[in-house]
Amino acid sequence: MNTPSSFDTASPEKPTLIRNYVEILLENLGFMARFVGLVLLFGAVALFLVPRTYTAKVVLMPPEDPNKQNPLMQAAGALGLGSLTNPASATDILAEMLKSNTIADSLIAQEHLEEVFLSESERTDKNPLEKREILRKELSDLTKILTNKAGYITLEVKISTPAFSFSSVDDDSARNRAARIANGYVSVLDRTNRRLANLKSVYNAEYFAEQVAIAKQELDSAYSNFERFQKSNKAIALSEQMKFQMETLSKLKAQMIAEELQLDLLLKDRQPNDMLVLESRSRLNEYRKKYEEATQGKSDKLSLAFDEMPTVSREYANNYREVKIHEEVYALLKQLYFKERVQGYRDTPTVVVLDSASVPFYRTSPKRGLMLLVIFVVGVFAAIVAVFIRRWFSRFQIDDDYEPLRARLKNWKSALLR
Repeated sequence: MNTPSSFDTASPEKPTLIRNYVEILLENLGFMARFVGLVLLFGAVALFLVPRTYTAKVVLMPPEDPNKQNPLMQAAGALGLGSLTNPASATDILAEMLKSNTIADSLIAQEHLEEVFLSESERTDKNPLEKREILRKELSDLTKILTNKAGYITLEVKISTPAFSFSSVDDDSARNRAARIANGYVSVLDRTNRRLANLKSVYNAEYFAEQVAIAKQELDSAYSNFERFQKSNKAIALSEQMKFQMETLSKLKAQMIAEELQLDLLLKDRQPNDMLVLESRSRLNEYRKKYEEATQGKSDKLSLAFDEMPTVSREYANNYREVKIHEEVYALLKQLYFKERVQGYRDTPTVVVLDSASVPFYRTSPKRGLMLLVIFVVGVFAAIVAVFIRRWFSRFQIDDDYEPLRARLKNWKSALLR
């Protein structure tokens, strides 16, 4: 009798766990396809029902440093006054202005947004303060303002169509409104900037008019004193060295007076510990120090101290210096006064637009292709989970291993129904 070989007596290999799962999934492939198809169908319907959003974008050029536009600093450039450095950049200032309630209220009125964002009942029932707050919040939620290191400002406005809307008219309305609001931000910002700048210029012109009148009186007095001295002491002449020194002293003194005016203007709008105020004080102290050194002959080896000059020459030099100082200060103030008067009536743009908002053609959201892909992947995972839940439930109903659990559930059900 032949004995069975080892090959004949070997037991069949048991399927691995992964292979078992794959076989289960293949057996339920039809169910999974139907499940994923239904998920995709409902997802597609939902994507077509949700509002469609369109984004209009405006890009503003970096604004010029407001300190370089300061007329006092421009007019005194020839005297050696340096430009200021503002701790808050002009870009940040414009960005904060775009977020302000003043700009929002002006834009709401300009674009008639109350009729867009508020229902008829809200427009009728709510008081003006409530409506204003709602409109500001709506506008803020629709607007995104970004700045970069280069100083450019990007403003984006997103407008959505009504929910459950299939009309192309609603899409066109959302597109056009997004572009109008984005460009409206720029026009309102420019108009507000010009109004504030003009008011400031008118105020500064009044201030400089007062200073011009005072400087004129001081210049006339200096002329009179100098004329009386020349008549009483006969005409004398200064050496070229002393004349050059007087010119230098007059410029330093004019720098001091100009910086004092600048500091006075700063203190009208800023706190004493403000960075610009501290810098102005520091420059003023530096000018005073240089002026004292020049009068004492310490500025260079060729300078003469006033105490070392002959009495008559010293008095002549003092009078000559006072005349030159008041001449320069008077000329500077007159220049500032007329410049501020012109600035107060200028109507030039204050905002430079790199890219104005055009009507967007493509919607920002929903991204239907991408969303359908995500829905498909989620649907596949959900179908796999559903297959194993169905299999477990089928085994739970017929498998003897689950008999104790079925009995326990039956007892709980009976207890709940009593």
